[in-house]
Amino acid sequence: MEFNPYSLLGGLTFLIFGIFEVMVFQRWLYPNLRGRYEQAKTTQTHGADPGKIMTLVRIQSLVFMPVLGLLLGGFFKSIFGETT
Repeated sequence: MEFNPYSLLGGLTFLIFGIFEVMVFQRWLYPNLRGRYEQAKTTQTHGADPGKIMTLVRIQSLVFMPVLGLLLGGFFKSIFGETT
């Protein structure tokens, strides 16, 4: 495994996808989860706290995805046709 400009490109690409994923989740899915959670708290049928779910989504999107992009840099190198 080597780090090259394509690794940085892969990390940046996956970071952008991760930021987009957090934006989508926070904008459209999290409010529904929070509303259902707060409503279910009144009947004692609530499950996992949406804040914990959001923390897991942020870690996955902003840490694991860019690291995966760095590790898949060789794949980006083969896509763009460089043979060395």
